[in-house]
Formats: sequence, structure tokens, C-alpha cells
Amino acid sequence: MSDSSQLRVQEILHRKDDKITSVEYVYDEFLPKNKTRQHRVIIKRDEFEHIAAVNKKPWFTFENFTKITRPLLMADDAAEDIPEAFQLLDLDKSDKIDLNELAVFMPAIVPNSNPYMMLRYFQPADTNNDYGLNLDEFTTFIKKGVIRDLALGRS
Repeated sequence: MSDSSQLRVQEILHRKDDKITSVEYVYDEFLPKNKTRQHRVIIKRDEFEHIAAVNKKPWFTFENFTKITRPLLMADDAAEDIPEAFQLLDLDKSDKIDLNELAVFMPAIVPNSNPYMMLRYFQPADTNNDYGLNLDEFTTFIKKGVIRDLALGRS
């Protein structure tokens, strides 16, 4: 995202029979000269469940995954949700998120990505080089909006 534009984001949960089927993030980008552009990122339950099945990683439900994607895709606009997302991702309760485990689910958010590509974006946030993110590192990473920008095609 260029410094001369600003984003406003709205999260929309789509449900069927009290079950979340997808979560949609609608971004309104305000550009110079009063121009606007709209972007959408949609995360579907069936795509998430497929990735979980292929990788044999049924660590959390889609409902919990939406609690993780919220700060990943809303950055500062969902800063209050970062600690809960961290706790959900800290599967072994070590106060650290394993970078490899985090990268596995990124194709559900950034469709053309793969875990190896995502590691390239996560590793700079790992300031102590332990292949994991503690809460401070994770918070700093989220607030930079890296995943949001990747999902919007801005790397």
C-alpha cells in the first residue's frame, strides 16, 4: 500500500444454519485526488478444511480460524484481537508460535502462496531467530499489515 492511500476494512461473516461458511473482508482504499478502489478477500470454510485435511492439521475449527484471520487481515483495526489469535496459534502453549505451523494455513488467506514463500515474510519478524514468534514479535508483525498486504496483492 502506498503512503498516499488509506484503507478502511469491514469484516462480513457469511452463515448458513448458524455455521460460518465464509468470512469476507471488504477494503475501501482511498487514493489521492478523491479516487477510491475496493478490494475483497474471502476465506471459505471448505478451502480451509481442505488445507487442514491435506496437511493432516486439524488444529482448530474454522470458527477459531476466523478469530485468527481477523487480526491478520485487519492489522491495526483488530489490534485488540491479537492476544486471542496468538493463544489460538500457540498450540503447544510454549508462548511461541511455530513459523512452519503458521505458514501451513496461509494459502487459505493468500491463495497463491505456499508455506515456503510465507516463511520468507515471517522470518524477519522472528527477531531472536528461534523459528517462532512470541507475542511481542507476533504483535509487531500483525500491526505492519504484511498478511493483509499480501492478500491484497501488495508484497
